[in-house]
This record gives sequence, structure tokens and C-alpha cells, in this order.
Amino acid sequence: MSIDLLERGIVYIRWSLLIISADAIILALLLLLSLLITPMAAYIFTVVVSYFLLISTVIPYVLVVLFWLLGFRDLMRYSGRYLVGFVGSVIVTVSYFMNIAYMGYLMANELVGNALIPRPVMLEPLILMYNRYFIVFSLYLPLPLFVSLVLGILGSILSMVTLYRLGNDFNVARVKIGALITIIGVLTIEAPLIGVLLIGVGTALLMLDLGGILNEIGKVNQGH
Repeated sequence: MSIDLLERGIVYIRWSLLIISADAIILALLLLLSLLITPMAAYIFTVVVSYFLLISTVIPYVLVVLFWLLGFRDLMRYSGRYLVGFVGSVIVTVSYFMNIAYMGYLMANELVGNALIPRPVMLEPLILMYNRYFIVFSLYLPLPLFVSLVLGILGSILSMVTLYRLGNDFNVARVKIGALITIIGVLTIEAPLIGVLLIGVGTALLMLDLGGILNEIGKVNQGH
């Protein structure tokens, strides 16, 4: 039964990683493309990117949060060594729903002519600036989104630490490498092109190499 929990947890987590990696790689390509266009086009491009961020966060990430939570719950049930990952997944879930609740409040406030109390701190326009080396977003976050961002970073790091531990337990070095790359990407998200690209690469490696652990589990089941 415990092996079944481990296997099911990894399957859930791999589905989350698939969505995250695809989303991050597409966004990284969009950011890279913005380096090749004129300043006016870059400003228009930031509007497109901002809508992409909203859509890619709200729709697929409902599944990401659900699979992430279920996956780490099963890992925790398999072994208490992975409790930190479940705590991280809970923090990520709280972060996600804080973000959704605040965005919903802003939309409702806009529909009623900014009549809601208290008046929200409106999100400043997303401005894309770039130099020779990398792109930087100038993004002024109101308090709820800032808290959501901090919680999201913390929860993601705790989850990656658990996946690193999982790779270490099953002696799969590339899982550990993928987890470390993703952590670096999360910590460098202030430079979005670099951070998002690292997250895309790291989560893609994790998604693929967690399959190696599933294969090892399958061999154990066949042995029994």
C-alpha cells in the first residue's frame, strides 16, 4: 500500500511539472522575442505578456495546485521524510488562492465603479525594460500580491527540497539537479527571462527523471 502511495504521488507531481515547464518555456520564448523588437512594440508586447500571465496562471494552475497538493500528500503518507513537501504544497495553495481572491476583488471593484471598501491598491502598469544582458520587469505589487509572491516562493522552495530528497533516496542524480535548477530559477525570478528559463528547464528535467523513480518502483512491484 505504501509503495502505491509513493507511485501515485509521483504521478500527480509529474502532471503538475508538465504544465509548469510548458508554461515557463513558452513565457521565456515570449520574453526572448521582446529583445528583438522596437521600444513601442515592446510596450505593446508587455500588455500581451501580462494577459498571458493571467490566463496561464488562472486556468492551468488550478490543476497544478490540485495535483501538487495531492502528490505531496501521498508522499507524506508514504514517509514522514517528505512532510516538508506537503507543507510547501499547502503554502503554494494558499498563495494561489490569495492571488485569485485579490484579482477577483479588483475585477469586482472595477465593475461597480471602484465603490468597494476598502479601496484596493491598484496594480501599476507592467513595464518591460531591457539592456544588453537580460530583461527586467518593473512591477509594483500591492501588499496582497506581494505576500502571495513571497508565500509562492517559500512553498516552491520547500517542495523542491523534498523532490531533491526523493532523488537522493532513490539515487537519481538528475532529479536532484532538476530540483536545484528550479530553486535557482525561483530565487532569480526578479530577472524573469533568466528565472523563468531556469524554472522551465528544471521542471522539465524533474518531470522526465521522476519517471526513472517510477520505473524503479515498477521493478520492486514486479519483484514481489
